[in-house]
Amino acid sequence: MARHLFGGSAADVAEDITGARVPNASGTVWDGPGSGAVKLIDLTDLGGSPIQGLTSDAQGMIGQFYGPDGVDTLWADFGVERVILTPTDVAEWLDEHETADDPHGIKGWAIAQFSGGGQTMTVEKLLQDQVFYVAHRGSGVEAPEHTMEAYEYAVASGATAIEVSVQATADGTLVCMHDVDMTRVFGVSGSVNTYAYSAARNTLKPNPSDLLGAGWGPQKLTPLRNVLDRFLGKVVIFLEPKTNDASAILTGGWLMNNYPSCASSVVWKTYYNNGTKQWAQDKGMKTWAYIDAATTAAQMDTYDANVDYWGVPHTATDAKIAEVVARGKPVIVWEVARRSDRDRFAGLGVRGMMTPSIHYIKPVTQIIPRDNWKSQVKAPGDIALENYDGKFALKYDGTGLSYFDFMDRASCLMGATSIPVFPANGYRISFDMKYDVVPATALHAGIAFGKVSDDKYRFSEINTSGGYHIAIRGGGDMQIYSHNTTVANGTLLAQGTASKAPVAGQWMSFQVDVTPTQVILRRTDLTPVFQIASTDKTYRGGYAHLSGGSVVDPTQKPKWRNFSITAL
Repeated sequence: MARHLFGGSAADVAEDITGARVPNASGTVWDGPGSGAVKLIDLTDLGGSPIQGLTSDAQGMIGQFYGPDGVDTLWADFGVERVILTPTDVAEWLDEHETADDPHGIKGWAIAQFSGGGQTMTVEKLLQDQVFYVAHRGSGVEAPEHTMEAYEYAVASGATAIEVSVQATADGTLVCMHDVDMTRVFGVSGSVNTYAYSAARNTLKPNPSDLLGAGWGPQKLTPLRNVLDRFLGKVVIFLEPKTNDASAILTGGWLMNNYPSCASSVVWKTYYNNGTKQWAQDKGMKTWAYIDAATTAAQMDTYDANVDYWGVPHTATDAKIAEVVARGKPVIVWEVARRSDRDRFAGLGVRGMMTPSIHYIKPVTQIIPRDNWKSQVKAPGDIALENYDGKFALKYDGTGLSYFDFMDRASCLMGATSIPVFPANGYRISFDMKYDVVPATALHAGIAFGKVSDDKYRFSEINTSGGYHIAIRGGGDMQIYSHNTTVANGTLLAQGTASKAPVAGQWMSFQVDVTPTQVILRRTDLTPVFQIASTDKTYRGGYAHLSGGSVVDPTQKPKWRNFSITAL
């Protein structure tokens, strides 16, 4: 830093109490106007010689002097009141600042952070973790897939790698999208390569409301260039051309001409027999080749030389995954939506988890204690029977209630509100439920709970993990069941008939207490409160699900509100 020049201007004068100039007056210099200010003596004249204070000239003017190093505001005191002095060399100082090579001393840091040669995240760094995560479609069951909103959401949620699928418009603009047929995401049939970019940009709006809730409005089509400009070097990008025309553009010069330093933070993703892997390796990129569950070892051998990492679908058997892991190259499984799947795959030696649930999958704690359904936005960890099919997803009406449109043993994991680790005294699940059309006496809906794993739950089906479920029947019966991993039918643990059966359109209120020694179900909207209990202690997990139970008629679908889980 440097000393600023003060004094010598028409405004720099010594004055008495009347405002008249005082010639040949002695003054002092301070760092502020108040009583707590400090007197400054580190001053110099124009020749650089030290001076202890100021002396006005014969006309009462304050001559030029240099203040302390780096100080840009002073106060002069000539015995009346302190007056502010401002530098007279501001113009020269600004000019020097603007033309200096590194005026703030942070040039090296900025180059390291933002230049192509100093990425904050590289493929090499990503692979340093024994288990690493890649946000599948930008965490597509938590945010609108392959949109800028999704990629930003994933990175804000801690993602160090994102997956980006790419297609090309009719005029060659690369845009981010997965399905070649646009019906599922955009609500229109056909392919984006029949649209000019200007038309696609203004008419194709990804609409995630069916899958993620109406709180997510229509999104903008996202050009690949915007994603690379925003995230390249900050996260690793698994880049996959989904169509031949997109692949031709990327490999034909577009990627390396526009982003010549991209290789250290881009992984080239293709189907295992795609012929572009050699091109990618020649450009310095790592390659990820994904297979089908039926792909043979011999087929993989044919292409192994051009594969750095193998990809296996989550539907593959444990034996198949172990076989691919045994080849010795890092294996990435997609899509890994649930913590239980992550643990299973990690146990098989899988290194990479390509997950559509980046916010949910890594922590093992409760995310929120009660539902956010009034927002009409799906919470992270609230996972239905199928990851990317909105038909199965939980729906919200904007008033705070939720329901299913698809009523074939419908269910949804309440991963956001579940308490994964059983509290010392147990926990309480509270919720309201109603039927707008009451189902037949024996039909029921309710919740499942007590599960140590967050795998799928479905009524009347052999489930991967055991737990409990309750049945709220159309005739008023309330029952507690356990279910295990060997039979589809539950085991009745407790039952009773409430004094008031469900009434169409009327809310019922429930509490489920899971303590170390009991499972207690109460209907709290009745006076007196109706209660049944079991002393079964088999299951003490913390994961819970909404369950449509045996109701199949959509007009009789149950609705829930005020869902919460709290430790006792």
